[in-house]
Amino acid sequence: MPDEAPRIREDRLPQPIRDIVIAAVEEAQRRGDSAVAPEHLMLAIAAGSDSRASAVLADFGIGHDALDHALDVEAARSLAVIGIDELDPALLTATNRTATRPSWVSTTREVFRRAQVAGGRRRGRSAELDVLYGIVTANVGTVPRALEYAGVDRDALIGRVERERLVADDDPQRGAQGLSAQERQVIRRDAQRRMQDARHQAQRDAQARRRETQRAARAPQRDSRASEADAGSDSATGSEPTSD
Repeated sequence: MPDEAPRIREDRLPQPIRDIVIAAVEEAQRRGDSAVAPEHLMLAIAAGSDSRASAVLADFGIGHDALDHALDVEAARSLAVIGIDELDPALLTATNRTATRPSWVSTTREVFRRAQVAGGRRRGRSAELDVLYGIVTANVGTVPRALEYAGVDRDALIGRVERERLVADDDPQRGAQGLSAQERQVIRRDAQRRMQDARHQAQRDAQARRRETQRAARAPQRDSRASEADAGSDSATGSEPTSD
């Protein structure tokens, strides 16, 4: 059962935050999740195309589809830890897509608390960046695990978000241009390399688990054949009974 928190009142939120919250609810419903968690907020931000926050994520190779895949990998690996392996990815999300509104977990409210503390009273700062800051600064949970599996340097991401927030304070009208085009290109190349390395490592891990599963499945058969061979050998070399 998720650690549920009271529902967030969208009508009391600033418009940019309200848009993220509404989109996060839709993301939770799309993935078949019963509660809105920080990863759904991040998916909502990544789906945007004209915000500083989504541009930062894009620079690190965290587009909407890439993040969606990373969350699937995180779910599969979490299941593998408890011995559930080789599960069809389609089964990782619920098949029942009802119109029931998801609830809220306490970690989502914690995101907004960190965002509010980070934003302070400065009006020029981008609200989306504050929310993203509240998401990526969590040390435990689904998001940090998914970023790790995707090969994303979370410390570098946090540093970039902080830098963009300072830029937004200095020039509210400025886009996600806190870095030069060359610096952004270097970050994107590094993010792509990390994600490619992470995918290759995930493939190697999956192959190793498959081989281990196959070896474990063959072991009883080998033991059975060895026992039968030993029994046959004993029967063939056994002495005939003698008569008086």
